Amino acid sequence: MTTPFVDVVIACHDERRPIERAVASLVQDADVRDVVRVTVVAHGLDPAILERRLAGIDGDIRVLPFRDGIRSAAGPFNHGLAAVEAEYCGVMGSDDFLEPGTMSRWIRHVRAERPDAAIAQIRLQGQTLMPNPLVRLGRRRRLDAARDRLFYRTAPLGLFRTARMRELGLRMLEGVRVGEDFEFGIRLWAQGGRIDLLRGAGAYVIGEDAAERTTLGAMTVSERLEPIVRLFDDGVFADLSPRTRTALAVKLIRITVLGNVQALAEELDDEGVIAFAALLRRLLDVAPRALLPFNRQDRRILDGLLADPRASRLRTDVAASRGAGRRDRWLTPDLVHSFARESTLRRYVLYFCTRERRSSR
Repeated sequence: MTTPFVDVVIACHDERRPIERAVASLVQDADVRDVVRVTVVAHGLDPAILERRLAGIDGDIRVLPFRDGIRSAAGPFNHGLAAVEAEYCGVMGSDDFLEPGTMSRWIRHVRAERPDAAIAQIRLQGQTLMPNPLVRLGRRRRLDAARDRLFYRTAPLGLFRTARMRELGLRMLEGVRVGEDFEFGIRLWAQGGRIDLLRGAGAYVIGEDAAERTTLGAMTVSERLEPIVRLFDDGVFADLSPRTRTALAVKLIRITVLGNVQALAEELDDEGVIAFAALLRRLLDVAPRALLPFNRQDRRILDGLLADPRASRLRTDVAASRGAGRRDRWLTPDLVHSFARESTLRRYVLYFCTRERRSSR
């Protein structure tokens, strides 16, 4: 066959994965079969087994062998992306799939608009569309990493220009249990050129019916934080503008620091709390204004981490924050920041407006 226009890489490390569903969803639209290739990377598996399972699917499908002995999708994804020849490419989990008609609409968009990357709308299987990235109201084209909150979707799902990926030297982060796509997505959204949102073009569906997922299971604090530490070590923050650096720091504080310490408050010991506090300080070193948009409820926990990083103090602060009233949930300590772009109140208003606009169509 001729060189495809789009090549989507799927990493498969377990024969129990519903790989047929993932592959078929990419080539199910008859009008894309001549321009789409699916590259399945058999990670530690006999490629002949996957080839037999996929033999009945009509489309350009190749299976590449890959062995590295590491339980991470980073290696096979990098191997598959290195073999891409198409103008645009993408990645997909072996549990996941596209809604019918999605690939056709994606291709129509990138052919007409020629973005450097096009972000997919996503949803969990059996659920409605997820609201992130929570872009500016009505915005679909030429997105900005900071103004359109793109860092809340670091997973590079959708389509991106192969030449831009290689120009930026983008690779999945090998040697980590989670977050292998953090740096890839962050650099792509911040430095990748023109970024569009594939709103109304079908959804990427995250499969929830797999026997097990690689990222599930108990993790140490250092394993949870390693992808973020690597961002510092690899110079990612240093390459960003101050505004973009602050937007990234806010996201990481909200999700990686605050989200984890709230969820793990009863399990963390002093050493674990100190590790999260150290990461928080490091983020504030590169983005000193990153705490300003956090509401009073969250600031109680974050300020406590900075002032007294002990497990007992953390548990007290987390418990107290759960009983916070509306004022503490919506407002920032300094009221002037209550409507900042990353504030809880501003994000809620935008989410509500976006939802209402979608439901009125």
